[in-house]
Amino acid sequence: MFWHGCNYPWSTDGRTVFYGMDFGANVWGTHVGVSTRRDEVARDFVAMARLGFTIVRWFVFCDGRSGIEYDDRGLPAGPNPHLFADLDTALDIARDVDIRLVLVLLDHRWMFKGIPDVIADPSTGVLLEARLPEGRAQVLDTQSGREALLGNVVEPLVRRYGFDGERADLGSQVFALEFMNEPDFAIEEWERDLSAHVRRPLRFEALADLVSRTSALVHRHTAALSTMAAARLHNLWAWDDKELGLDFVQVHTYPDTHHQARDTDVFGMRADSLGISTPVVLGEFPGDGPRQHPAGTSPPSTSLEEYLEFALASGYAGAWPWSFSGTDAYGRLPEAPLREFARRHPELVNRRAL
Repeated sequence: MFWHGCNYPWSTDGRTVFYGMDFGANVWGTHVGVSTRRDEVARDFVAMARLGFTIVRWFVFCDGRSGIEYDDRGLPAGPNPHLFADLDTALDIARDVDIRLVLVLLDHRWMFKGIPDVIADPSTGVLLEARLPEGRAQVLDTQSGREALLGNVVEPLVRRYGFDGERADLGSQVFALEFMNEPDFAIEEWERDLSAHVRRPLRFEALADLVSRTSALVHRHTAALSTMAAARLHNLWAWDDKELGLDFVQVHTYPDTHHQARDTDVFGMRADSLGISTPVVLGEFPGDGPRQHPAGTSPPSTSLEEYLEFALASGYAGAWPWSFSGTDAYGRLPEAPLREFARRHPELVNRRAL
């Protein structure tokens, strides 16, 4: 079992980076989701298929700026009217090129202070841009917030593509749901990794409740899988708990030779050496680290070709480089090693690469 995929965390048209805006109208009252840019996004998927990918990991709500309607308490009231048009379009695009999606519901930035929102002027009704001092922490860290998110947003999304859902025909394109990207930086007990941008950290107990209930929804209504990812190898153990209902886990690795204690270099470590009972995917790693990386960092010389062959030989269930979109300092993926991987392993790749 080896799922050949990549990260397409959000789209870009070369000018705008659509972080958190691919699905649904946004808090500023505009809609620039996938259904408004179908041809551009479809070209990306054709390109990913031709590079051999069969799995694409894509963020949905990110920090909550799009896709969700909120009530006057700031709690989720339901899906934005454009959310499902955009998700339907994304899944239809993926189906056309034999790609399945890992839908990442939230990003850890959901918990960051200063994320954008708008408020209505009480006298004029004019929408004014605001910054949330605690992010959307109250949604996850209160029982009422968790019930609102799961009942009003997550369950309708899951059921829409489930066995009896309105778009059950698209359900086979949902490979997995992931509740939150890299929660390591927002969990109260994980002080070693807790981000200074998080003013109101989330208790692990609260997150585990959300993850287990999301897994239950996924398994009850769909044939999709449930997953979570650790930004740090030393936190991976937390997701290896049968009560969470996870079908596979991910570990993300961005080693820096100048700061070796910050992020363990997974390269060279067999999957069965990690002490995890469920399948493990290298869910993020630098796709072209030796040549493209953030200023002030020094990644090892490991190439994309080496990462892929290592993961395959070492018992990982996949290795998904960051990122096809190329919207940060890690840049876009080099094509030559992906074409070579497809040539060597035709049984693992999208038929469009052959």
